[in-house]
Amino acid sequence: MSVVRTLTADDDLSLSRVGYERGDVLVPDDRTASAHRYRVDTASSLVVDGLVLLESSDAGVRFLDTNRVPLTVRDLRRFRILLKIADGHPGSGSAPRGSLVALPGASPDLADLRDDALDNDLLDGVDFAVLGASASVGDECIVFEAAADEFVVSYRDGGVARTLLAVRSMAQARAVFLDEACWLGAERGRGTYVGRSQAVGTEDWAPAQVVAAYERRLLGDG
Repeated sequence: MSVVRTLTADDDLSLSRVGYERGDVLVPDDRTASAHRYRVDTASSLVVDGLVLLESSDAGVRFLDTNRVPLTVRDLRRFRILLKIADGHPGSGSAPRGSLVALPGASPDLADLRDDALDNDLLDGVDFAVLGASASVGDECIVFEAAADEFVVSYRDGGVARTLLAVRSMAQARAVFLDEACWLGAERGRGTYVGRSQAVGTEDWAPAQVVAAYERRLLGDG
């Protein structure tokens, strides 16, 4: 059972999430060491103008656009609906090392892609998996799959896969796969994107630019 209402400037909420920012469910901030912590920007023109919906359920809360499409945490940060107030850190102890050797018989293209991900200081089978070249698929990772007539990039979390991109061009899929895997690795404190903001290129936007980008998203043009 969920309840949906308009998010207002009075909703000064503190929320958190453990894991990658492609997800859309957040929970009340309990200040656990592994959590990424956020607060609602009550001064955001999108919030003040009533252009964001809040859905509450037993699982936590989600933010929706006016078409009731869930906004990912990355969307929420990009549009400055949520502000990040602290970085989450994985528990102490070293992360498992992925296999350093591609599966026997892996195609050269898949083996090369796997090598590229490793060159970005990511862990095979932990942060990413290239099906046909990686020996394992982690519980939460970015997956590249060469299907019959297309290339698919997906985000897998707890055994559930969400397709991020499905295209005929391996070059396009390769670029998206590496970008997504690097962002996931950065959330875990490793890889070449550590220290970068996921809102790269939008930090200096004027409020009108942020609103325009959000409206394009509502209209399906962006």
